[in-house]
Amino acid sequence: MLVIFSFIAAALLMGALDESPLLGGVIGALLAWVYGLSQRVQQLEQAQRHPAPPPQPVSERPPTPIVASPPKPTPLPTTLEPSRPLVPPVVASVPSAPAYRPPEGNALDKAFASAWSWLTGGNPFVRVGIILLFIGVVFLMRYSLEQGLLPVELRLLGAATGAFALLGYGWKLRNRSGAYGLILQAGGIGLLYLTVFAAFSLYQLVPALLAFAVLLLIVVAATVLAVKQDSLPLAAFAATGGFLAPLLTSTGSNNYIGLFSFYALLNAGIVAVAWFKTWRLLNLLGFVFTFVIASLWGWFSYQPENFATTEPFLILFFLFYLAIAVLFATRTPVNFKDKVDSTLVFGTPILGFLMQTSLVREFEYGIALSAAGMGLFYLAMCAGLWRRFGKQQQLLMETFLALGVVFLTLAIPFAVDGIKTATAWAVEGVGILWVSIRQQQPWRRVFAVLLQLASLVALLLEVLSFTPPDLSDSRAFLNGEFLSVVLVSAALLIASRLLSDDFDDKRDFEQPVATVLFFAAWLFLSLLFEKQIGDFRLHQHITALHLGYATVIGIGLSILARFKLWSLSPYLLPMALLLVGLAILNVLGDNVSITVGWEWLAWAAAFISLYLAAFRLQQRGWFTSWLHFTHVALLWLGFALLSHELSVQVQTLVAVGSTWDIASLPLIGVVMLGWLLRGTRWPLPDYAASLLHFVAFPMAGILGLWVLMSLHNNGATPPTTWIPLLNPLDVVTLVIAYLGWQLYQHPEIAHSPSNTQLLRYTGVGLAFLWANTLILRAQHHWNGLAWAFPDLLLQPSTQTLLAIAWTLGGMALTWQANRLGKRKLWVFGAVLLGAVVLKLFVVDFAASGTVARIVSFLSVGVLLLFIGYLAPLPPAEQAIDKSTD
Repeated sequence: MLVIFSFIAAALLMGALDESPLLGGVIGALLAWVYGLSQRVQQLEQAQRHPAPPPQPVSERPPTPIVASPPKPTPLPTTLEPSRPLVPPVVASVPSAPAYRPPEGNALDKAFASAWSWLTGGNPFVRVGIILLFIGVVFLMRYSLEQGLLPVELRLLGAATGAFALLGYGWKLRNRSGAYGLILQAGGIGLLYLTVFAAFSLYQLVPALLAFAVLLLIVVAATVLAVKQDSLPLAAFAATGGFLAPLLTSTGSNNYIGLFSFYALLNAGIVAVAWFKTWRLLNLLGFVFTFVIASLWGWFSYQPENFATTEPFLILFFLFYLAIAVLFATRTPVNFKDKVDSTLVFGTPILGFLMQTSLVREFEYGIALSAAGMGLFYLAMCAGLWRRFGKQQQLLMETFLALGVVFLTLAIPFAVDGIKTATAWAVEGVGILWVSIRQQQPWRRVFAVLLQLASLVALLLEVLSFTPPDLSDSRAFLNGEFLSVVLVSAALLIASRLLSDDFDDKRDFEQPVATVLFFAAWLFLSLLFEKQIGDFRLHQHITALHLGYATVIGIGLSILARFKLWSLSPYLLPMALLLVGLAILNVLGDNVSITVGWEWLAWAAAFISLYLAAFRLQQRGWFTSWLHFTHVALLWLGFALLSHELSVQVQTLVAVGSTWDIASLPLIGVVMLGWLLRGTRWPLPDYAASLLHFVAFPMAGILGLWVLMSLHNNGATPPTTWIPLLNPLDVVTLVIAYLGWQLYQHPEIAHSPSNTQLLRYTGVGLAFLWANTLILRAQHHWNGLAWAFPDLLLQPSTQTLLAIAWTLGGMALTWQANRLGKRKLWVFGAVLLGAVVLKLFVVDFAASGTVARIVSFLSVGVLLLFIGYLAPLPPAEQAIDKSTD
């Protein structure tokens, strides 16, 4: 029947547009036919997805096998008993094989089968006949109009008589199978619509008001017939004709009040029908006609002065279809698939709000108040449904709750600026997230997270705008911009904290989302912290501000770790270390002391708070891999800070670049290396390996570089006299050598052959250079030679002393190697002695005829003879092993 009704309705519509009614009827029938096919295919697919359970076959019990036993002689009974009747054999019932069913075709085959079943099933002749009858009447009316065969009144009377005849006969046959009576009634209603339309539009025999009233009467009558006979197609046809009636009878006068009043009556009728019937198609027809036609009128004809007469109709239509959506949900069976009509539930507020924004956009806060009103209304509806139905309508209540929250959320940006909007959204997102976690609603949690990210974007767009900030009535870190950033960041952190916990129905993607929110909050807060410093020109206080920020992080970490509140919090440690590093760079760049004013308290608080945080994290077992890095970084930061401070303090007492100044440079490193090698308190026992490899070993390298750098200084320490080994440079060098030896012997370093070789060869090379420098300094201070190169090296006395010193060194090495049986060490000493001999012939020989040359050759010759006697080449290790065997 839907095809027939669609044919008639489309024909009427095309006739109103002065087009071919036949073409319109065919198009309408095709659309209805496709709709019917899609519904049938959907039902078939649903039945295929949820097939009925197959019948359980009767279980067959196998017969018990009889085992023959050999006969045994038994005595005859003294008394005879009557014989028992034989038990009939039990025959197992075998279930019959299931009947053969041909294989099912695909969805397209099912659709064609359904279409053919509709055409041939029931009463196909009456279906085709009513369509042909309607087409014939349309052709007859047009032909009679063109040819003038009959008077107009007689034509209309004949059409109306035929319409009433179809209605009466259809009502009489309403109980006949095949929907025969309904088809006749639909044809009669269509002819009545057509008759009134022709009388008004084609022949101008009746005024518009009378035609409108008659069409309304037809609509009411058709609706009553549809409800009484439980016929959705008949009701849909009646509604379609009713919504088209004002368009068919329109005179172009823009009487929108009459139009919307008529639509209000029609929609009231649909609400009345919805009270008794859950006809979704009828509801959707009314919804589409009402809002589409109202939107078209608003687009082309609405003026701001029409607000007072238009707003009540919009509110009324909104309430009508909200009531229809509630009735549909409350009167639909529980096991129905689509218990909530999502088209009406979501389409009504969306279209209604869009139309409302067009009506109130001229008013200040009009859109914001409208959104807030809709949000509060939906929250009130949710509360009312909860009191009336409880959990029975949980889906509808949750939908209304979500719509209320969304509209209240939208009200904020229409009322305030971007900063306040972002703040409100962030706080609202936290609340929704907390409730959704307790109620195990994952999609609400997704909405809450998206709302918070939207708040972050809104705040970024507002804060990072290129307009210069107004600083006249604000203070740094106490202005609305920064406080909003703090609130939004705090909301993001609370959301991250909530998602980090273990709760029921937690999804896999929520833990990464918690991490993203965590880093986004701190990154955003840090960027705005730096922006405040730049906006308010606080560069002279930037060191203290960075230290204060790091201290707050350290104290917060200590508290969170102490009470096991948040496992993500340790990721803030690198940020705090970065802030301390930036503060140290500021100090180094300004070359100022940290003891000026109260700044030293900020430094102390920052380091103490970070060490306390590291201690608490270690107790909780959090962030264990990063704690090694943290302790290494803290020591290096402390080394840089204290070394700079010591240098600044020394330079206030002595000249820059003097021996005392140079000797003070490595003192912090010396103390730190000694503490690392000898200390026993926390954190050394727990992080010994990391601190030795990444602090002590590189620190030894830095101290070695200082030794190399200090060799260019003459060692003068006025007003005192230079004394070998007792001057500041030599004392510090000897202490460094001792610490290097201790590091070389440390078990942790001894396990690494590459480290031990590096320490050994570096130490020997530096010791050789330092010993030669000691001779040069003695020449400078005791013999009055100028500290100038290469003049000092070319002096014959210097060459003699160097030759003797090298020979004594080589002798010591070879003698020690012979005593210990170290062949490689002996070779090294011999190479040194060979270098002495080479120097004698290349350098000292040039000073012929001098006493220094004679002393050099004689001394070296005697020493070489003594070495050859005292420390010959030790045997190779293989030879020693054979002799032992």
